[in-house]
Amino acid sequence: MLDEILLLTNGPGELSTWVPPVLSRLRREAPGARIELFLIRDQFAAGTEQAKARELALEAISGRSALVGRLTQGKAKGRGLVLMLGGAPRDAVWLGRATGYPAFSYTFDAKAHHPGLRAVLVDSARTRSAMQARGADPSRVVAVGNLVVDALNEAPRQPTQPADVLLFAGSRPFAARYLLGFLLAVAEQMAAQKPGLRFAWVKSRLLPEAVVVEALQAHLVQDIGGVGATWAGEGLRTQHGLEVAVLDEPERYGAMRQASLAITIPGTNTLELALAGLPSLVLLPLHKPEMLPLEGIWHWLLSLPGARPLKQKFVRGLVLRIPHLALPNQWLGERVFPELRGVFSPTEVSMAGLELLAPQRAQEVRAKLEHLEAQPGADKLVEYVLANC
Repeated sequence: MLDEILLLTNGPGELSTWVPPVLSRLRREAPGARIELFLIRDQFAAGTEQAKARELALEAISGRSALVGRLTQGKAKGRGLVLMLGGAPRDAVWLGRATGYPAFSYTFDAKAHHPGLRAVLVDSARTRSAMQARGADPSRVVAVGNLVVDALNEAPRQPTQPADVLLFAGSRPFAARYLLGFLLAVAEQMAAQKPGLRFAWVKSRLLPEAVVVEALQAHLVQDIGGVGATWAGEGLRTQHGLEVAVLDEPERYGAMRQASLAITIPGTNTLELALAGLPSLVLLPLHKPEMLPLEGIWHWLLSLPGARPLKQKFVRGLVLRIPHLALPNQWLGERVFPELRGVFSPTEVSMAGLELLAPQRAQEVRAKLEHLEAQPGADKLVEYVLANC
């Protein structure tokens, strides 16, 4: 019998899609275990993950400082395991060595393996092969399935308000501040061209209320065509009078199943949309490239005083070298979801969205999404870690 399970995660997408299905099964299969979640914030975090984590059935929610403290406490007295559900594998390895527990991780990323892990659990044979090609020990890479499929299957089926077009402004404050007003302008233009379309903003619970207020004022995006909005009951009324419903985050999967189009930014939600079979337009606006976080040391070096022009140039060059931004496009090797990147107007986005709404074009996208062939993974993941700890 396990005494303790230590989970680690770092980002909004993983906290929303990977942690809940795994946690529910750990509770069922290891009912006596104490489960603690370490939220290892990085430059991609929203900053409000802890509030969201409080909705989960956990004995403790901790941060990086508590993780460092645990690393210095010495070996644990009972039996346990460490499971990384998003983040740097080294953190799981260090925690495993400190406690004496075996360490596992789950990932989509073929680069995210570490020899100190007892096993790396991945979504598919595709990722497993790619990880082995990078030198990972084949005996320590196990394909269990895709946790996003579990999240989709277990979500409520019906949203409170149906919508044709879903607007995703992101769960991170830096994205919502600059994207919400821009997307509302896109919605206004689409509605003008195709009256009767119903729009909904899928509002992340990770967004602080102050950020929502700022985003709705749209002061930061007026120069690139964005528009503000005010609350009208439980929805929004844009600057030029368009009614936009507001859906709470748990409703997003039901809404995805009923909608005809989503407009979003790169992230885990592109995979959610693909697995739900919803044609989507993926945006990476570079009107203000200095606002984008970067991976690794580049984020910190290019955040130093005076480095803004260098970061703008670096980000624009980096984006040009990335073949595909959306996860389903990366996995399928083609731009099944159209991508707009760079400097573009709400009019250009509106035109691209309307094109994707055309029945024949939408059907082409849905047919290609069927090739993803993702399978649920939570049951196999939990079965494996419990059997090998």
